[in-house]
Amino acid sequence: MSLARGKVNPLNVLGLRKLNYIPPHFGRTIIKGLVGADMHNVDSWIYRTLNSRYCIKHTQIIADTNKLTEVIEIGVEDPKELSILLLGCPYLIK
Repeated sequence: MSLARGKVNPLNVLGLRKLNYIPPHFGRTIIKGLVGADMHNVDSWIYRTLNSRYCIKHTQIIADTNKLTEVIEIGVEDPKELSILLLGCPYLIK
């Protein structure tokens, strides 16, 4: 569990919680228009609030206008926590 709930997460202690890549079994979402400061706030929010492993990475997609667009892709191991992230993170709302 996270420190917000009063228990230490073993993945945090071992440094294995935040990954550099998104494995295929992770739930994924793409966020457009997130700047660097907001990305840091989202990372901190995930670290404090959620419990499972996660990854935040910059990637590029082809938008509806057929242009290459930079976006942030967030992957979370537990699909329930992905729902909590999308509904509860105040930094994702513009």
